[in-house]
Amino acid sequence: MEKVFEVLAALSDGKTHSGAALAADFGIGRGAVWSRVKRLQALGADISAVPGKGYQLVPAFEFLSAARITEHLAPEVRAGLGALQVCAVVDSTNQRLLDAAQSSDIHGEAWLAEFQTAGRGRRGDRWLAVPGACICLSLGWRFNVPPRDLGALSLVVGVAVARALQGLGARGLALKWPNDVLYAGRKLAGILIEMRSELGGPCTVVIGIGVNVALGAEVQAKIDQPTASLADACVAVPARNRIAAALLASLFETLEAFATNGFGAFVPAWQTLDALAGQAVEVTLPGRIVHGIARGVDINGLLQIEHDGRVEAFLAGHVRLRGAS
Repeated sequence: MEKVFEVLAALSDGKTHSGAALAADFGIGRGAVWSRVKRLQALGADISAVPGKGYQLVPAFEFLSAARITEHLAPEVRAGLGALQVCAVVDSTNQRLLDAAQSSDIHGEAWLAEFQTAGRGRRGDRWLAVPGACICLSLGWRFNVPPRDLGALSLVVGVAVARALQGLGARGLALKWPNDVLYAGRKLAGILIEMRSELGGPCTVVIGIGVNVALGAEVQAKIDQPTASLADACVAVPARNRIAAALLASLFETLEAFATNGFGAFVPAWQTLDALAGQAVEVTLPGRIVHGIARGVDINGLLQIEHDGRVEAFLAGHVRLRGAS
């Protein structure tokens, strides 16, 4: 897979590169170049074969770079940032941090990848990321004294992601409880929180974030849910290294505030972005399905559903709008 991404890097300038030139650059045959291009196309990369000229990636993109990400960070964020790992291919950025947490302190450490072979989402779903068109980022964080409302962490992270993207020019964003960022009702970003805690002691979390940056219509059509990207929400799509830096900066600020003030300090922001408030929804739970009207979240981040003449709070569950697929 690493060899495949060498071809992607060569095409990342958006110019047309002949098969012969690529073959010479990598010391392989033109057939091998074609095979690698086909592999990238299968992963969703928008590479065109231009007759008589070669291959072209549209649009051009900026490869992720630890140095470039760091350049965009304020000094106080750089000071708190631990190891910043950026790689072309990884099984799962979350898993790399979870593995590291078994033997070291991962507070402030971040992993990013161009592509994940085993990326995962909430409820065991697989998170699919198109090479060069998404952000796959994971951050390790330690709460020495876990907040009482730690269960609301995914909501807090949702606010952090929305703020970061709004700061880059994204408009029309909303949050779907408990961990999705939407644009025009379609999923633009997802969040996965995984925890490692000690009884009565510190709690270490790994926060995984996937953001669609620029997905083509053909790729979106292959995804089994309505999907959007920053290209839809922004007039001009920011460079991915700038996006990664904005996410890290927002996470640092938000997580520090959450540790001190709890979820209560974020309830107004969540309410402003709440995509479900006042909507008819269906909540699927083990052995039970609830139909009702979403009434926002409580001070602990629990989803409030009005049904059967009462309001019930839900800690977990799969929620969808009634009538939505």
